[in-house]
Amino acid sequence: MNDSVRWPRRPSDPVVSMQLPRHYGSVPTLFGSPPARTAGDLAGADIVFLGVPWQAPVPDSRIGAAGSNYFGTNLTPSTFRTNSVKYGGYLPELDIDVFERLRLMDYGDVEISNDHAVTFDTTIARVKEIVRAGAIPFTLGGNSGPSTWGVLKAIAEEARGPVTVINFDAHHDNLTGEIDEDDPRMPRWGSTWARRILDLPNVDPARYTHIGLRGPRNDREVIDRFVAKGARRENIFTYWQIARARREGFEEWIASVVRPQIDGADRVWVAVDPDVLDMGATGDFGDEPLGLHVAEVCWGAYEIGRAAGRARFGGIAFMAVPFDAMKLHWIMMYIFLYAMAGVVAATDDAGRHGQAGESSQDDDPTSR
Repeated sequence: MNDSVRWPRRPSDPVVSMQLPRHYGSVPTLFGSPPARTAGDLAGADIVFLGVPWQAPVPDSRIGAAGSNYFGTNLTPSTFRTNSVKYGGYLPELDIDVFERLRLMDYGDVEISNDHAVTFDTTIARVKEIVRAGAIPFTLGGNSGPSTWGVLKAIAEEARGPVTVINFDAHHDNLTGEIDEDDPRMPRWGSTWARRILDLPNVDPARYTHIGLRGPRNDREVIDRFVAKGARRENIFTYWQIARARREGFEEWIASVVRPQIDGADRVWVAVDPDVLDMGATGDFGDEPLGLHVAEVCWGAYEIGRAAGRARFGGIAFMAVPFDAMKLHWIMMYIFLYAMAGVVAATDDAGRHGQAGESSQDDDPTSR
């Protein structure tokens, strides 16, 4: 027994001592990374984590368990941070240590206001600070809206050319209706954001790529609504294309899907809704069957990072992640780490080939 411990102890006495940088209260920073309190602290960062803890109201179309990815999502960034600290950045299967090569910082959370417009403005301003510091925004909601449209608006406005969006999602999220038509008591971002982002400056609808669309929560007009906004039918990938890709070689297929959309783009932004995963992927979350496997989303993230490289990887965003789905949190961390490992691999590819931005998708990543 430590002689310095008082006995009998008081219930208010501390039982542990925080050994990691503190985000707030007993919550550490993401992966124990250095905290950034002001925009000036972001200098030298390669990746910056920002929580967007906005909880959307449960829509009238969801009741009971169907609203599980709405309840408590304002708590998700903090629980995600706490669940992250069992991990480092080394991936032995790729022989890449992400955090040795890319400096991560934690910029805290966006302040959420009762005035929805203020929340959007705050989100946009915070993300722009990250982009202007030369870092990659890694954002986590919170529900769609501030964590999707708001984040992407900041990235797109800072871009100097076309922005590619690659969206991993089981559902369309592209119902019609403009922002100013929303009832402020029941904003419809969860069902509209993927359509609304196609009007943002520099976002190229023809490069919009949707991976994992499936299931009866979608309606017959879903693809028509994307095409009407300028998206290409051939860039909307449903379960059937994925099932065929599994038979013919998923790794080669996903590379052939993402690379043409990234070529010629100034930035690529990746959105991941956890419902893209098969409902058997984790025991604490599941929304739809016939989804992508964890390994497939990880490899897709890696190929995106490798195709984009450090200069063009514009950001990665996770939304609608339940606060208490611990296993799902760890899956999302894998996806993030694989995306950043792809960014590192792109740098290594360029060094080997002697020409910045050049890479070969046929290289075995384990040979580096």
